[in-house]
Amino acid sequence: MTKSVLIHCQPSLLNFVKENNMDWEYSTDHDVNEIDVYVDDVEYKDGNHPDQNGIWEDPDIQLCEHYGIDYDQVNCIEAVY
Repeated sequence: MTKSVLIHCQPSLLNFVKENNMDWEYSTDHDVNEIDVYVDDVEYKDGNHPDQNGIWEDPDIQLCEHYGIDYDQVNCIEAVY
């Protein structure tokens, strides 16, 4: 079963999200101006993985890097099923 992830982002990422045909919507929660981006979860590569060269990385940062999302513009990340 594929797990989905919801990434709450700043609206400044909207053009990037649209250009990359990502599944998104405007947030309707908590009166916050943000967009919600839905992506498939990716397998975490810890520091022991050959691709990581001994570098341990935050799983949220690694997820955003996988999709090309600027982590500095992310408000929150949560798992959804």
